Amino acid sequence: MDAMAHATARADWPYIVLLTILAGIYPAAAVPDELTLAARQADFREFVGDFTDNYAWLDRAEKPWLTWPDRYAAAVAAARTPESFAAVLEGALDELHDFHAEVRSHNPHRWLPVPTFADVWAEPDGLEARVVAVRSGSDAERAGIKPGDRVTQVGNEALGSAIAARLTSAVDNRDADSRRWALLSLLAGRADEERHFTLCDAEGHSRAVTLPLERRFDRGAGALAVQRLPGNIGLIRLNNSLGEQQTVAAFDQALAQLQGTAGLILDLRDVPSGGDSSVALGLMGRFVHAMLAYQHHRISNYGQGDVERNWMELVAPRGPFTCEAPLVVLVDHWTGSMGEGMAVGLDAMQRAVVVGTPMAHLAGAVNDFRLTQTGMDVAFATEQLYHPNGTLRQNWLPPVLVAEPATGTADAVVARGLEELKKLLPARSPSR
Repeated sequence: MDAMAHATARADWPYIVLLTILAGIYPAAAVPDELTLAARQADFREFVGDFTDNYAWLDRAEKPWLTWPDRYAAAVAAARTPESFAAVLEGALDELHDFHAEVRSHNPHRWLPVPTFADVWAEPDGLEARVVAVRSGSDAERAGIKPGDRVTQVGNEALGSAIAARLTSAVDNRDADSRRWALLSLLAGRADEERHFTLCDAEGHSRAVTLPLERRFDRGAGALAVQRLPGNIGLIRLNNSLGEQQTVAAFDQALAQLQGTAGLILDLRDVPSGGDSSVALGLMGRFVHAMLAYQHHRISNYGQGDVERNWMELVAPRGPFTCEAPLVVLVDHWTGSMGEGMAVGLDAMQRAVVVGTPMAHLAGAVNDFRLTQTGMDVAFATEQLYHPNGTLRQNWLPPVLVAEPATGTADAVVARGLEELKKLLPARSPSR
């Protein structure tokens, strides 16, 4: 099937607002209260066909999708409601251990997407997990969870058992990336449940933490925040707004307000939901004088298994003036998808120094596919994305990598960003 004819094409998808997601409402897709067996079977075939024709990573070693029709036949037959059928589709996509594959779901019990709803970032460490970052303004931060804490239990279950239960038997459960996927999914939790964790702090004291059902992430109003820092440094922080077209105009206003600053910091540490290429191109276009390549797209299975499609995407200059001030970009685990693309692109165009921790590692550019009979939307990556130097976007690391966990009250990423920016500023003449 032709992906461009069947899918709603966009480089990344901005998740809709929290209350809408939690309610499971997707107004564009009207789904009946009960689905017929014929509709479910037809749509599962369509889902498998869309996936096997268009998934960006068909060359991966394990291919669980090859056995989906047989293994999920009984589950499809039993899933009479939209919620239960969505859960079947989600179960299949879970086997990919890929946070860039999901159902735009009618299932209130679904696992919430990472990094959009993640507020704790941790790494597996034996039978426990080590917290390396806590999202600013999150429920986890308000509950006192800190980098350096260790997660020992999820609910009443030992962490190792919970990870094993979250993983699927169709693929290798011993893989480190798969275990990390399961851990982060458990920490983000389900849409209809509170989260209960047992933590151990650096002194060995154990405590139970409950995080509320309704997730709340504090951030400033509007598409972005603008500051002038000491030393005539401008700072622009995006408020998870890369999917909103009005962000381009707000960014233009911010640059006009900061025109004449000695240097600029662009903070991309609150863009977990990704965004739209047109917004990212609009923002990046303010920093270049000529068209420059910012990312390489690859479709490895273009109509036939041995045919590829490759192209380089360019940023074109735009706006009333080009911002020429030295630029530092800040990133962390909540720099997701299109935010990752911007960081990669500004580095590739040699227009910024990127400073921070590893990003969200979301793999590829996503398209949505609407299933004909049920109206459900399924999303997964259809294009591989690379830094122009050949590094896969999800494997790319900031050239100035800040060690984790960063403890204390100071913002270590901002502090390092300011250090790097000062290196880019013209040397001042000595005073006489």
